[in-house]
Amino acid sequence: MESKHEAERGRRPNTQTIALLLIVALSIVAAGWIMVTVSTTSQIPPSDFVTLPTTPLSTKGEKVMFVSVSAVGQKGVAVGVKGYLMTASGAPVVGAKVYMTYYLQGAYRTQVATTDQNGYFEAQFPMNWTGWLPLTLTYFGDDQHQGFTHVFSVSGEN
Repeated sequence: MESKHEAERGRRPNTQTIALLLIVALSIVAAGWIMVTVSTTSQIPPSDFVTLPTTPLSTKGEKVMFVSVSAVGQKGVAVGVKGYLMTASGAPVVGAKVYMTYYLQGAYRTQVATTDQNGYFEAQFPMNWTGWLPLTLTYFGDDQHQGFTHVFSVSGEN
């Protein structure tokens, strides 16, 4: 008779087992809540992006090129891109809009930066990355400068 009671006691969950299952269940719920919270707080504001113009690249004027394109680093991690837009003769293209397109969170995103008096442009991205980021830089041109587009692979590690 005692062995029957011992067998029944062995099949019933004891307090430790119930406590362990409760801790596991609470951990799963907490992890899910954290994931939802992080994903909603790390949403990228749409104001960071612009629509890439559909106008064709200008074929008038002097040829241009992107020079010294590299990552902007912060604490050893890339957070943006910088470079220069120059003419073939080496003169800076001043006040030009440089469009930067990359793939992020399931879609192509475009940001724009304007060159300064030295042809320098810089943009901070709403994310950081490691590895190599394929980045398309586009300048549509004007009456004095031809449009130009080029794909770069920008290193995410500094």
